[in-house]
Amino acid sequence: MKKGFLVLLCIVMAGMVLSGCAARTASGTTATAAPITTNSPMGTTNAPGSAATVSPDMSPDMNNGAAMGAQTGTTAGTMNAANTNGAATAMTPAQAGRLAEQIEEAVERISEIDDAEVVIGNDSRVLVAVEFEDQYQAGLDDRMKQMIVQAVQKVDDGLKDIEITDDDTLYGQVKGLGERLANATGLDELADDFGDLWDRITGRSEAR
Repeated sequence: MKKGFLVLLCIVMAGMVLSGCAARTASGTTATAAPITTNSPMGTTNAPGSAATVSPDMSPDMNNGAAMGAQTGTTAGTMNAANTNGAATAMTPAQAGRLAEQIEEAVERISEIDDAEVVIGNDSRVLVAVEFEDQYQAGLDDRMKQMIVQAVQKVDDGLKDIEITDDDTLYGQVKGLGERLANATGLDELADDFGDLWDRITGRSEAR
């Protein structure tokens, strides 16, 4: 009887021991799980930390980029305004003379042309008078006019209004007007004479 009671007591105690172990195991698992749960907030903390680290580095660049873009736009606008004002300002006789010389040299590089005289008016109109080589007999045909216009615009492609003559009398008048303009204080001083000569050359061209 006593042995049976002892056996039963041992069984009960063994069960209690096993229950205690299970409880400790469960507690250990819970304890182990707790750091994992703690790591998750750390990850969440790191995410804002990362964003906070990147934002200060990126914000100045972005702000500087925007500022630079704004500054570039302002500079470009200022430059365009300056260019517009520059374009609106008439050339001086000295500037017109240098440009005319460059055009003369360009036109004279055409093999059929022996000599050229150029005058530029205050409205950027261009008068070109040419003398051909003796062996050239075709005269101022459309092909030659086109070659002369291209030579002028290679020097300055902003020059669009160009009149050309190969008349000997008009050649002398273009040369004389160029010499007078070189001694003028402004291109507008001889604007009327330039206009008259332009009309004579234009009329001669239309009569052909």
